[in-house]
Amino acid sequence: MKQLFNLIIFCFVLLSSSNAQITAQQKKEAVDSVVKLMNERYIFPETAKQIELFLRRQQVANVYESITDGNSFAAKLTNDVRSICNDKHVTVRYSPEVLPVSRGNMMQISEEERNGYAEFLRLENYGVTKLEVLKGNIGYIDFKFLCGTEYAGEFYAAMMNYVQHTDALIIDFRKCGGAMSDNVIPFLCSYFFADKTHLNDLYWRDGNFTQQTWTQVVVPGKKYLNKPVYILTSGRTFSGAEEMAYDLKNLKRATIMGEVTGGGANPGGSINVTSHFNMFLPIGRAINPITKTNWEAVGVQPDTLIQSRLALHKAHLLAMQQSMQTTTNAQWKDELKRLIAEHETQVPQLVKVTFRLKGYPTAKNIVVAGGFNDWSVSAAKMKKTGNEWIVETEAEPGKHLYKFVVDGEWILDPANKQRAWENGYENSVVVVK
Repeated sequence: MKQLFNLIIFCFVLLSSSNAQITAQQKKEAVDSVVKLMNERYIFPETAKQIELFLRRQQVANVYESITDGNSFAAKLTNDVRSICNDKHVTVRYSPEVLPVSRGNMMQISEEERNGYAEFLRLENYGVTKLEVLKGNIGYIDFKFLCGTEYAGEFYAAMMNYVQHTDALIIDFRKCGGAMSDNVIPFLCSYFFADKTHLNDLYWRDGNFTQQTWTQVVVPGKKYLNKPVYILTSGRTFSGAEEMAYDLKNLKRATIMGEVTGGGANPGGSINVTSHFNMFLPIGRAINPITKTNWEAVGVQPDTLIQSRLALHKAHLLAMQQSMQTTTNAQWKDELKRLIAEHETQVPQLVKVTFRLKGYPTAKNIVVAGGFNDWSVSAAKMKKTGNEWIVETEAEPGKHLYKFVVDGEWILDPANKQRAWENGYENSVVVVK
């Protein structure tokens, strides 16, 4: 499912977070283009018509007239569209640099971009941030995104073969934003099934057809059969990562642990709607062959609901306990007992921390997102009290980066002068003791 295609925008187009002035004509062109594309290609045509009516009413009411910053307008337009369709995939972004004209299939990369895209994936280790064997012989893979087998097939095969000797596998999707290809999920899932297995269906509005996805009977190396698989989730888990969790949960091949996921099941791609605005446009929808529905707007419900910061500790504990029950090696059983006892004393400690933001009297939704909640835009919603917004959440002791998200627009904490840069973005800093 090419549902993280918006990452490509960041690779090939400068989508700056700096302020940039836009004209009334640029705003009008953006609205007109969004309306046109939604009507032509959005997966739900009736909803597209409702979006058009709402945006036109917003224009007549001069709602956008006072917005002069490009990023602010993009955030407002995104928020307005989502208020009708409730589709978190729909995203409008602004670029101060002139964007190229979109050509060909929005679900594919152009030939001139392919080499740069491949290099980006290599430098990002194909989305894998950690690969290791935890104590107790438990495999662990941490993803921040999944990419196509045409780029990472050999890498992912080597990864799966690296953990094939382990007694259980933990796949961490807590920070995973999705998949960049429709072939990666069936490829990875193929390691967990001996026979060809029906995973998912995708209905596409263009062409009015349904595409089935199945696992492969043969994979490079050995399959990971008859051993426990745990998938960790958070509110940040989104799109293709949700699909893999949803597929394996309904096939009873994995135990899902953590928080309810983001709720994005409509695949699509990015398209430049004007010379300065880009949009991620969903043009399909997932249909699970078992549930006959999907996780859109509701997310994937974990088998074990637990704070995402505690999910890895819990899954690791359960994996070792399961291993201890099944092993026939007496010495290894004694070692597992020791490791389990040690592990139970190492539960992550969470400390309450309060965030405050003054002003923004007309805002409808404000959250605080940071490293302490996997940058989730739903985990820490703030409540308006007097002239400020407040939320109490929890974080592990240490330094955390964060931002406020005001009606879809990410801002620094104006009351906090302590800042730090990460991955090209400036963030506010809080130290939790």
